[in-house]
Amino acid sequence: MKLITRRRTLQLASSFAATAPLLAGGAGRAQQRSDTVAAVFDMASFSRVDADAAFAEAMAAVSRAAADAAKAGKPAQLTLNLTRDAVYRIKQPLAFKQLNGFALNGNGAQLINTTRGTTLLVSGSNHVTIRDLTIDYDPLPFTQGTIASFDHAALQIMVKVDPGYPDDPAFLSTITDGFLKVMDRGSRALKAGARDFLTPSKVERVAEGVIRVHLRWSANDTFPSQLPVAVGDAVAITNGFAHAVVVDGSTATTFSNVNLFASPGMGILENGGPGAMTLRKVSIVPGPRPKGATSDRLVSTNSDGSHFITVEHGPTMEDCSFANTSDDAVNVHGFYYYVVRKTGPGRYTLTPKWDIGLAAGDEIESCERGTFRSLGQTRITQLTKRHAPELKTEIAKIWNGKSPPTQPDLIYEVVLQQDLPLKVADAVTSLSRIGSGTAIRRCSFHACGHVVVKSPNSVVEDCQFSYSSTIALQAGSDIGYWSESGFAENLTFRNNRFIRCITGANALTAGNGALGTIYIGMSGPEGAKGFSNNFQNRNVTIAGNRIDDSYIYAIFVGNADGLKITGNVVGRTFIRGSAFDAGQFYGIKPDSAIFVGRVRNAEIADNTAARGQLARTAVTVDKTCEARTVHLANNRLV
Repeated sequence: MKLITRRRTLQLASSFAATAPLLAGGAGRAQQRSDTVAAVFDMASFSRVDADAAFAEAMAAVSRAAADAAKAGKPAQLTLNLTRDAVYRIKQPLAFKQLNGFALNGNGAQLINTTRGTTLLVSGSNHVTIRDLTIDYDPLPFTQGTIASFDHAALQIMVKVDPGYPDDPAFLSTITDGFLKVMDRGSRALKAGARDFLTPSKVERVAEGVIRVHLRWSANDTFPSQLPVAVGDAVAITNGFAHAVVVDGSTATTFSNVNLFASPGMGILENGGPGAMTLRKVSIVPGPRPKGATSDRLVSTNSDGSHFITVEHGPTMEDCSFANTSDDAVNVHGFYYYVVRKTGPGRYTLTPKWDIGLAAGDEIESCERGTFRSLGQTRITQLTKRHAPELKTEIAKIWNGKSPPTQPDLIYEVVLQQDLPLKVADAVTSLSRIGSGTAIRRCSFHACGHVVVKSPNSVVEDCQFSYSSTIALQAGSDIGYWSESGFAENLTFRNNRFIRCITGANALTAGNGALGTIYIGMSGPEGAKGFSNNFQNRNVTIAGNRIDDSYIYAIFVGNADGLKITGNVVGRTFIRGSAFDAGQFYGIKPDSAIFVGRVRNAEIADNTAARGQLARTAVTVDKTCEARTVHLANNRLV
């Protein structure tokens, strides 16, 4: 690579303006609009000092070309070509800030992050495309091994670290939270009957290749559905750090043919903004064995595979693969904002969890404390923010039992277009910033946590789920601990395939209300039991799915108005031969493959289910449903 001068960079930018064709790729070049500034930059033209210096120079050149186009009042089409199949070891994230019409063409290159930090940052940009690229980490941001021994209380677990995986004291000292998961190396999934996760408080190196994990609670403080840990169990140990890819306040970001083989935190995080991200043929899966390793990786991301927070338009995912994400594979949601005070007609003081996701002009939905039914919809006409230390005590009471707010004295003072009968601790959520229109098609999910779609007008179809550690596919509000909105509305789960899902033991506990491989419902506050008095999940269709060897109910739906469950084929359910404590949350004893509770205006037809040790009927309609509006037809146990 030769050094390119600033003058030459500007010449390159200007020489590709107007009618010049885009040079990337050769065949199939398209003539650009005469009012578009098009420029192509090659990494081979930049500094050889190191990859970070080269990327800094390249992005400076791209930014200058973008500024020149903006100054000329013309749209830009800018491309940075990486060298084909090159390996770039980086310490600094690649930052794409305030760019419009920019493409990073990876050409099969790899970005190897050596710092366990963020790798890509897209901020305040429109129509950025990242394609044909692989991202990995060296050293890895997690470790794994085999349980060698543990103390009597099972609070200190000795682990023999797999060769090739990190055990250095500096890395281990950063693990003060996160997950210790007992894994099955054969399926590369959570061991069936294991607790969904245990949480380390400290990890220390005892000898070369041997570490001691201090747990926050005993690994063998078991409940009926949990199997105890044993010497010889494989474990993966992760902690949440920086996210591999962060997209912030941007529009229509596209990832195409991108492989993400590890992440210190979430794989892809999109925060706020218009959203409308596209993921096409993206793989977030464990990468190849590291140097010197004799075992496969058990982890891809240390937390969620992908996460979309308060975006206006949800993502479109097509032909993607997710595997071994330590938490959710996908989560699309908004937030709830709780009423602290009413200060006048249509005037309220709200407390936010994060300072994001609500703005003047937003359409909002209200949610009553206790029943969680809607108290009406309206629009925010004014919103101002300030810190109110005098309200910290009142705010803290509202958040008691929930994941706490990031700024405990921040308030939003809002004026509503129409007054609503809101009281203290009632909530509102934005319908304008809730990921509407999410579409997930032809994707595969192996050994992940949930795929969670809390957005309206959304669809998940033609996907495959295998060995999910918990609910495979979920929708509905979490107004409990996480305060994530919203309820399902105009939602379709269609033609998906599920194999051996909900391997974790937590789903079969007495306090769990989420009881299906496919689950539509809500998560209420701590201590709540039974179906809350609302029908807020609206217009839900679950059709044509195949669900085999579920560890719990195949389909479980609650709190819904306008429900269709049709043409689903269910194999064995409750395959461990017992429901253990499952169902106690609702006061029910499982005896079917499909269960609905607190629903009305429902059609449940043409579903078949395998007879099993528990399944004595295909469908159970709970007494909390409006029975006269629930229509059953041709559901068979076979």
